[in-house]
Amino acid sequence: MIRHDLGLINNDILIQNNDVIFVESDTQHIADCINSYAGWWKENPTAGVGITQYLKSRQNGQTLARIAKLQLTADGYNCRPTTTIDSNGQLILNPNVTI
Repeated sequence: MIRHDLGLINNDILIQNNDVIFVESDTQHIADCINSYAGWWKENPTAGVGITQYLKSRQNGQTLARIAKLQLTADGYNCRPTTTIDSNGQLILNPNVTI
């Protein structure tokens, strides 16, 4: 099921012709879930991966992928997150979500 929410551009509400625009929001919702920490969402205080806490962390990519899968599955997404390390040594999380 496709979700809709307020349109955002650089985290600012999208307004056209003096009206708020609603858009498909699955991509933004997935990004918000991965970027947010537990406690950020009043209505669901346990939601959030908090990906920035994995920067320069000793935890491996499998831990990050497992936590991302738990959080996105709890939000109703079917996903198989994978992690890779690019040529610069950065850990990349691909949520592999099917909507």
